[in-house]
Amino acid sequence: MEDKKKTLKDLETSKADTLKVLDGLLEKLGESLISRMDKADSVPAEDKSADSAAEGDSPSVLLGEKKRILKEISDSEVLKNSIEADLFNLGKLEDEINKKEREKSEKSREIPPDYSEMGRLILRDPGFENFTVSFKQALNNITGKIDFQQKKMEELDNSDNNILTRLGNGVKGMMTKASLTKNEAELEKLYRYAGEQFFVGLDNPSSGRISADEISLADEGEIAALKKKGLDLRDLQVSLKDEIDRLRSERRETAQALDQKGNPTRRISELEIFITRSTDEIKKVHLRFGALVRSKKWKNSFAPFTEDEKTIYDKVAAIDETLKITEAKIEFTRDAITIDNQKAEISKLNDAINDKRKRIADAEKSIAELEGQIADAQKIIDELTEKHGKDK
Repeated sequence: MEDKKKTLKDLETSKADTLKVLDGLLEKLGESLISRMDKADSVPAEDKSADSAAEGDSPSVLLGEKKRILKEISDSEVLKNSIEADLFNLGKLEDEINKKEREKSEKSREIPPDYSEMGRLILRDPGFENFTVSFKQALNNITGKIDFQQKKMEELDNSDNNILTRLGNGVKGMMTKASLTKNEAELEKLYRYAGEQFFVGLDNPSSGRISADEISLADEGEIAALKKKGLDLRDLQVSLKDEIDRLRSERRETAQALDQKGNPTRRISELEIFITRSTDEIKKVHLRFGALVRSKKWKNSFAPFTEDEKTIYDKVAAIDETLKITEAKIEFTRDAITIDNQKAEISKLNDAINDKRKRIADAEKSIAELEGQIADAQKIIDELTEKHGKDK
């Protein structure tokens, strides 16, 4: 019994493996035949009848199904590639924006030192009196304080007094130095502001902040070099800002286009799954097409086979014969197992019958004993009844 079950399992495994090989061959045969029919752009004469259309699968039906699936795959791949291209472009735009912003930031740090130097030069040059007049009062006020504090520092350093006086001078010196440092920082800030405003005036000559003579004078000497460098940096900053704005606008448009297609990552995953499933559907169409040719009707429609197709078809025929033998063995083994099971069931039922018969025999014996006891009891009753009847 167990040997037969093992034999059946082995036969079924062998059948499953053989069917896989058969499906592979039919798929390959179907792919070759459907491709040949597609290239020839014609269908078998038998496929044009109404009866053929009512039968379900036919060469033209399967070719149409394959073309539909291929178009769906192509459309999905185009959409997937489009989303991937947008994502790549979005990342590229982000990198370019960051690069341009870093460059703009670096160039911005190059300008402030030039502001200070430009301010220092024009505030010292009497040729820029028209522009610097608004800064003169603040300049004189700060430089006056600085001159006073520097002289005070010299006096404190050169004083030759007793220890207590020197200690007091030390404290005064620290306070004076702190004030001097503060005013020197204010002077640097004034130079920088004046230089910055001078560049603003150069950017907009019509404002009148800088006279024509001053504009001409700015094209000479050190000021000319600073002017050129500053304006070049400003032009570059403007150019960078415009480029950053353009890139941000393009990034926004690309992001909006992606949003309209749904979550990009999830959408790509869904499309990849769909393409994989559709590719599997193509294989099933090839398999069904190959299976058609197993019937005499459709086999003759594609004759003559190519050499490769004939080789595959012959292998299919050989496997069909092998499957028939295997299925016959499976059926025989299953029937043998069924017979064994029925015999085992009969044996089991006979055992149950014998058990019940034994129980019946035991019960009948018990009944007979009980009936004997009843008869004995009745006899005693009859005897006693008879005895007392005579006494009356």
